[in-house]
Amino acid sequence: MELQRNSHHVFRLMYHFVWIPKYRHKVFSDPYREAMKVIIQKIGYDYDIDIVELEIPEDHIHMVVRSEPKMSPSQIMQVIKSISAREFFK
Repeated sequence: MELQRNSHHVFRLMYHFVWIPKYRHKVFSDPYREAMKVIIQKIGYDYDIDIVELEIPEDHIHMVVRSEPKMSPSQIMQVIKSISAREFFK
C-alpha cells in the first residue's frame, strides 16, 4: 500500500470492519448480497471512502476501507450502516 498525501500530512489509514445483522440472521442471499454491495460502494463513493475489500457471506459483512483522517472509524461506520440499512429496506 502506498502513502496518501495532502497539503500538510502523509497518511495511510485502513480499517477492517465486521458487522452482523440482528441475531445473526442469514439475510444476505445472492440477490440481496449484490444489492448490498452496490449500496455500500455508492456510499463509499459519495463520502470519499475507498472500499478496498468487501465480502458479504450470508450472516455478516467484512469490509476493509481506506480513508482520510477527517473521519473517525466510528463516523465511517455510522454513515455506512445508517444509509445502507435505509436503502436496503426500501
